[in-house]
Amino acid sequence: MKYFLLPLTFALSFLAGCAQQNIAPKVAAHPDHPLQTMGLEELSASGNARLDITAVEKAQPEAQTSKIPMNAWQKIAGAHGFSEKINNLEIEKYRDWYNGRQRYFDSLGARAQLYMAHIIEEFEKNNLPLELALLPFVESAYNPFAYSPSGAAGLWQFMRPTGDHLGLKRDQWYDGRRDIISSTDAAIRYFKYLNKRFEGDWLLTLAAYNAGEGTVNKAMRANLSQGKPTDFWSLRLPRETRDYVPKLIALAQVTASPADYQLELPNIPMQVYFEVVELPQQIDLYQVSLLAEMSIDGVYRLNPGCQQSATPPEGPHRLLIPQHKTAGFSSRLNDTPKDRWLKIREYKVQRGDTLSEIAQQHGLSSQSLMAQNNMSSSKIRVGQTLEIPSISNAYLPSFARPIQYYHVRRGDSLWKIARAYQVKTHNLARWNGLKPHAPLQIGKRLTIRASVPVISQVRRHYKIKKGDSLSLISKQFKVSVSDLVRWNKLNSRSFIKAGQILTLFPRT
Repeated sequence: MKYFLLPLTFALSFLAGCAQQNIAPKVAAHPDHPLQTMGLEELSASGNARLDITAVEKAQPEAQTSKIPMNAWQKIAGAHGFSEKINNLEIEKYRDWYNGRQRYFDSLGARAQLYMAHIIEEFEKNNLPLELALLPFVESAYNPFAYSPSGAAGLWQFMRPTGDHLGLKRDQWYDGRRDIISSTDAAIRYFKYLNKRFEGDWLLTLAAYNAGEGTVNKAMRANLSQGKPTDFWSLRLPRETRDYVPKLIALAQVTASPADYQLELPNIPMQVYFEVVELPQQIDLYQVSLLAEMSIDGVYRLNPGCQQSATPPEGPHRLLIPQHKTAGFSSRLNDTPKDRWLKIREYKVQRGDTLSEIAQQHGLSSQSLMAQNNMSSSKIRVGQTLEIPSISNAYLPSFARPIQYYHVRRGDSLWKIARAYQVKTHNLARWNGLKPHAPLQIGKRLTIRASVPVISQVRRHYKIKKGDSLSLISKQFKVSVSDLVRWNKLNSRSFIKAGQILTLFPRT
């Protein structure tokens, strides 16, 4: 994997598996890549399109006379890992399930083509079994935007506490669990730790990855106390974990001999699809799509850690760009003044302002605003000018929006909640299996794919200052006047006075 550096001058816990979403990548194919006749831009939204290998060969007749390079499946099969000689009824059951499921492998393989070669390279560098590069098929269907019902996220389905323990940064701008580079590095470190803990036994390592090392340790101690063996097959583990390990072993065996299982695996080259471009500062991702000549969907497919319409103000300041587009992107970016990388608004500090309130008004965290303005403390002064990054979620694909949750309150409706989160009512209904006009049950938890900050469930109090009005306060906290009136049992003609305390439920 190559790294491009743009000049500065111009410049532990449980894991949940099997969260699957059928979303096909939409990134233009490398001209020298076997996807050239059906680029990822052309794959269907369901991910069921098959790669036209014959068409690729016709487009590259010279390749027929040269040695065909090893692909990802062959690389894994030739590495001779832990799955080869293991066989039992559980493994056989999953081999039978995989048998002949061509559409399944086409769909998942289409997604994996963006990431799999990188993962194999990194595991090989770290002397880890290459079958582990198949684990994202089991965990997330090789979808970095996958979320499990329990909150695990990304290719490797890290829960929040596990991600935090492994040093994966997570805030409103960025989720390292979804980032291809960061999450894979974390998975490697975690596998090394677990495998050392379980004395080189990869089946116990995988069980611990799925259920947690504490669960596996407890099962082993129980067997020891009864004089029973402590290998994976002898342990009493959760049903999900007992399925998890044979499912991966069966997948490795089937993909090592696809013809035996009536399969033609989609070609996944061992050439890493992307290159890393290091940037000196934050940049708008729509601007990236223009400069890289990519769709905005394609930008997010390679940079799934981003949860807003721009890269994080505090970093990481890097982008993954398709190899064949990197040189052109870097050249055009160097020719673009840095003040056009991201639109910046100016805000003049007024009396009574605090940094946290200003950040909240603009949908930022205090840390993000401080980073944007190179501030070492949160102290501000009247008349000071702050730079506010202007981010727009108009171009943020729905699949890239983080999962958030909202508990229904009295007076809520799907329309009102959808408006607050800037999503469509029919999408909100679909995400939650509801009819668009169905009444809501108070306390019901709704799942929302939203790019704006979550609506606070914590009440806030605001002391009215001289010169305030309901209109000004509503604009300051980005709430409606009608909500202010309802929350405080006022009427639209009520007078408010300095020193009066209002109750608010602003977005945070």
